[in-house]
Amino acid sequence: MSTKSQTLNNLYKKYGLEQEDTFKHAHYTILTRSGIEKVQRGCNIQVTYEVIKCEPEFACVKATGTMGDAVIETFGSAKRGKVPTTKGDGNTSSWYVMEITEKRAMSRCVLKLAGLYELGHMGEDESEDFKPPTRSQQIGLEVRRLCDELKDNSCSMDRAKEIVTEMREREEENPNSPWVAVIDVAIEQFGDLSHQETWHTNDKF
Repeated sequence: MSTKSQTLNNLYKKYGLEQEDTFKHAHYTILTRSGIEKVQRGCNIQVTYEVIKCEPEFACVKATGTMGDAVIETFGSAKRGKVPTTKGDGNTSSWYVMEITEKRAMSRCVLKLAGLYELGHMGEDESEDFKPPTRSQQIGLEVRRLCDELKDNSCSMDRAKEIVTEMREREEENPNSPWVAVIDVAIEQFGDLSHQETWHTNDKF
């Protein structure tokens, strides 16, 4: 039986999804708009819409998605508000409520038919909260990931050397960069790697 990770890897390859097509958010993996379109094309999913309500600040449509013999129906809606959050007065800040509604309905159809919804994937347009991290946030996440990797007992000295070499190259490009934090952790865990001539895999100082 395939694990969830193996199933996802197979689906990602099948649909041609790449790193830039997804990002993490809380308990979900979010697919960008381009990612949704790749999945729709890869699965040959056809979506039709029925307008339930269309008002200046609220819209709702029913979407019917077909993939071969499989057919599903789902809904998408959008309500414009000044505070578009789950605790606010709406769920979008856009005046294009019908367009947002259509994207949300299509996203749900595609992900359900493709089997990704049940694997914890949602579409970028389904919520105002589902926004990709900013550049500074991405850097912060990478710094934390690399520091955690260096602190893990399974991290070898060869791997630590690779990380430090890359971080020093980035630091040279920007002396005030956050990558020095990763170098500090590497030195704390492995010593000054730049002066090490012999590398012992999985051995730390």
